[in-house]
Amino acid sequence: MLEELALLIRLQEIDIELADIEAEKGDLPEQIEKLESEIAEYQPQVEAIENDLKTISGNRIEQSHIIDMAREQLKKSQSVIFNVKTTREYDAISTEIEQSKQKIAEGERLQLESLVNEEDLKRSLDELKDRLNKLHDELVERRSEMKERLDSTQEDELSFLHEREKIVHHLKKPVYDHYERTRKIRDGFGIAHVTGSACGYCYSKIPPQRLSEIKRMDDIILCEVCGCFLVYSPD
Repeated sequence: MLEELALLIRLQEIDIELADIEAEKGDLPEQIEKLESEIAEYQPQVEAIENDLKTISGNRIEQSHIIDMAREQLKKSQSVIFNVKTTREYDAISTEIEQSKQKIAEGERLQLESLVNEEDLKRSLDELKDRLNKLHDELVERRSEMKERLDSTQEDELSFLHEREKIVHHLKKPVYDHYERTRKIRDGFGIAHVTGSACGYCYSKIPPQRLSEIKRMDDIILCEVCGCFLVYSPD
């Protein structure tokens, strides 16, 4: 048998084994990727709400300071209004009293509004954190499942990959490139065993003369229909 054909046959066997190992993982890699994506999407929302809450808290402290100053001014103005001696002074202090009252009212309105906004944001934050916690728990669970599956197959997978690397090193580049191109479009198969007098992949009939050449296994022959390397084994 041509050495290159023997290498191709073994390469196909290894690739089938690797595909089986990959299939054992199921859709866990996709599930993990999706969970990580969702967590990455929610995290900035949590940070944005936390920043908004800090801003609201800072604004409320500032408004409290403004209200305290306005109350002090109101108290001071009210204490002297009845001691003024002219109408101009009375009008000026009355204006100060009115402005202080407006500042107090406006400050209290803004504080009440900020409390309502704060409650809404806290509810949203709790919902997001609850969702994030569930996603994190699910991610830990899926990663644990993935680790268990990988631990059971990792040794075999590494062995197959090491053997595959050595085989590829000994194959001619055009031969390996054709095998890879075919494998990508033929459900993972780059080689087809002859079945009866037909290609084992596409079942196209092989002419008798061509079949005799394939049986000798001393040359590389491609299926004219599907492009797979054709090999023959009596069993």
